[in-house]
Amino acid sequence: MLKEILALWRDDEPMKQVLQQLGQMVSDAAYVFVRGIEVCRGQAVPDASRPPVQQRDTAVNEGERAVRRMLVRHLDANPGKDVSGCLAIMIMAKDIERLGDHARNIFELAARAGAPLTGYRLLPRLDAVAERMIPMLDVLRQAITDSSEERAHQVLGEYQKLKKELKEIQGGLFLSDLQGEEAVACTLLTRYLMRINAHAANAASAVMFPLENIDFVGRGLREELEH
Repeated sequence: MLKEILALWRDDEPMKQVLQQLGQMVSDAAYVFVRGIEVCRGQAVPDASRPPVQQRDTAVNEGERAVRRMLVRHLDANPGKDVSGCLAIMIMAKDIERLGDHARNIFELAARAGAPLTGYRLLPRLDAVAERMIPMLDVLRQAITDSSEERAHQVLGEYQKLKKELKEIQGGLFLSDLQGEEAVACTLLTRYLMRINAHAANAASAVMFPLENIDFVGRGLREELEH
């Protein structure tokens, strides 16, 4: 869908800047995500990582507002035109902003634990999922900045695989004998990873699909995000 939007806006430099801003939002959210996973692994110290994490987290939120302002200015200058395209991009920006929120949640979860989560039995499996998400987020960034349906398709394909893996982990948690802090931390980490995966797929859907299909990847993405 973004290719069609850019075809309409090919002479509008500010609208190209919108896509650049969206790409930067993904990069900043990915930075926060990686730092959170590193704290979980014991590869980073929360106190040392917190200032840059806060900076990038703030940048994601400010980026979403900046995108909204640029789109409003475009609509003010072109009343009645490109409304569906602007709405699609606003939906994408919100999904990226929520992705960043859950990345920050992972960092805060690991920081509150007071020690690396390396002793938790489920961490290797969750860590393997997180390791696959890191390159997926970079592919998402490329899909947006290059308006690449091929890259977006890669994100959606990986989303389906990770969704299956995370559902299996989530189901196993109900049957496990994990207790106390370990049970809570693994449950929350699983949930945050599921939501990051879903929001990334939703953002990718805006690259590929018409407006009426955005937000409904895999006939259940919105339900997944709401539970």
